[in-house]
Amino acid sequence: MIVLNKHQIVTEQFPNGETKVKDFDQLILKNNLIEFTYQEDGDLIRLLFVKKRLDETEAETCRLLIRYMPYSRMDRKIEGDLFTLKYVSEFINSLQFDTVSVVEPHSNVTLELLANSGGLYPALDWLPQLMEKLDFSESDRIVFPDKGAAARYINSGYENSCVFEKKRNPQTGRIEGMELKAGDIPLGAKCIIVDDLCSAGGTFLWAGKILKEMGASAVYLLVTHCEPRIFKGNLLDDDSPITNVFTTNSMMDTKHPKINYINLTTESYV
Repeated sequence: MIVLNKHQIVTEQFPNGETKVKDFDQLILKNNLIEFTYQEDGDLIRLLFVKKRLDETEAETCRLLIRYMPYSRMDRKIEGDLFTLKYVSEFINSLQFDTVSVVEPHSNVTLELLANSGGLYPALDWLPQLMEKLDFSESDRIVFPDKGAAARYINSGYENSCVFEKKRNPQTGRIEGMELKAGDIPLGAKCIIVDDLCSAGGTFLWAGKILKEMGASAVYLLVTHCEPRIFKGNLLDDDSPITNVFTTNSMMDTKHPKINYINLTTESYV
């Protein structure tokens, strides 16, 4: 989905699958902001068409806000697989945006590959509000499911935090175990797991079960990006150790009793 200056660009599809983009001349300003929400690969070609149309006008600047960077998990060359994040980044660079803002990039590699880019980390803003809402005390804990999440939010400023370490099967990539490597869980502690991305939620199920076994009274998940695949896993089941999920609509907006959507307003970050 493409939004230009707060208005969604209207697109249709020809019978053969080609994209038709309705002209949007009335939406073009001197200084423009494109908000890019990736839902499928066709959104990349839509982004191309919109930016090329802007280039034909007298627009002076065009900034890009990427709500979720596609292919961001493929952030290194793995034997047998393509380094697709590099290719997508090169494609976006070729469109020559004045600035590119990425909401919660999965790793710093995204920002290294994208020209004129910067990361936005709204979870660091939401976390104090959520802690206040849940009436956090010194005996409660912020939990990072792995070293990557701990490094991503290293500037969060919270001393009462814990870090897990995941053990994966090298062939399948599936999690085979988790271990608390840093911090402690006081009996009755409320815990908030913080990360950038949730797919089916296996990582958070593992962490939640361990936290409950260690004596946590409630476990919440704060994750910026949440894929629709969450509904195919067991994270939202009644007997799940996760009480509630707090996320944005960067990838979906399907309603569920356990999911609470946090509004990501463009004005706050760009």
